Amino acid sequence: MMKKGEFLISVALAALVMTLFIMAQQHWQGPTTFKAVARHAEAYLLNHAKPAGGIPQISGYNLARIYNLNGDLRAVLYRSRVVTLGIASGRLLIYNRAEQPLYRVDTLEGARDNWTAIYDFAGRHGMPVAGGRPTPLFLRDINGDGKTEMIIGQYSGGDRCCTTLTVLRVDLRSLNPIARIHGLDGWPFDGLDVRRLARGRAWQLIVHRPVTTSCGSRSDAAEVISIYAYRNGAYADQTDKFGNYLEGVLREDLARWAREKSPPISLLQSIAALYAQLGQPNRAKKFFAQNLPRFIPELEQQGLDPNACLGDVDNLIENLAQPPA
Repeated sequence: MMKKGEFLISVALAALVMTLFIMAQQHWQGPTTFKAVARHAEAYLLNHAKPAGGIPQISGYNLARIYNLNGDLRAVLYRSRVVTLGIASGRLLIYNRAEQPLYRVDTLEGARDNWTAIYDFAGRHGMPVAGGRPTPLFLRDINGDGKTEMIIGQYSGGDRCCTTLTVLRVDLRSLNPIARIHGLDGWPFDGLDVRRLARGRAWQLIVHRPVTTSCGSRSDAAEVISIYAYRNGAYADQTDKFGNYLEGVLREDLARWAREKSPPISLLQSIAALYAQLGQPNRAKKFFAQNLPRFIPELEQQGLDPNACLGDVDNLIENLAQPPA
């Protein structure tokens, strides 16, 4: 016990000496709380502790992946060596050519798998495709302003199911968020399509979100579509302006409903959601109510109340309904 105590004291003293050394090197005039000093010390180490190869190391973290964004920028994903219930904390930092950090985001990572990724515009759903373009494309002008952007996806893992997107405008001196979108379906870009739906140079972000109701589990959830378009310096939800796209998705879903012998209840809910978004809530409720009876035996077998299912979907329809154009 004595040796263990002496070791802990030595570690604490070493950390204090390092912090005091950094303060002296910086002619310290900043905050004096220990927490603030510790964060400043970490920032100093990120800027100065560079091994051979030039990538800064973070104490307690391993390198998980390196993204070469272009000749001037690269992103580095770090994973903590401490893993709890299969989950580790992580950090994504973007460095300039001088290895100075321009942007940082804290993440969650799997014990072995990376849950954070950067969208590859040359791939499919943001991920590389076997036999596709050999060189990834992480930067693209998607808002039509002549500057490039990048998309970061952070998967939450486990039953929380979903991904958060951050769109960054890329500059050699700074990286500024122009969108942060939550609740996407899948890992990490399964619930995202980047497409040009209107005239002009800008691309739109088509987001698919799962909405769970009393009709079943996460796998039975309705898929609700939101479309984000660039306006006034940021991406914002402008789904109501893209009715033609929603109508096309509805036609495809109705064709699938008619074609499949045993369509899932998730499809039934998704069709009702689309009718609602197109300003037809009464039609949405009628379609759902007429087709719900085929699922009642399955719902009751799972211990679910069909009336609660019907009422929950009615509430979803009301929430999604847009006033008729």
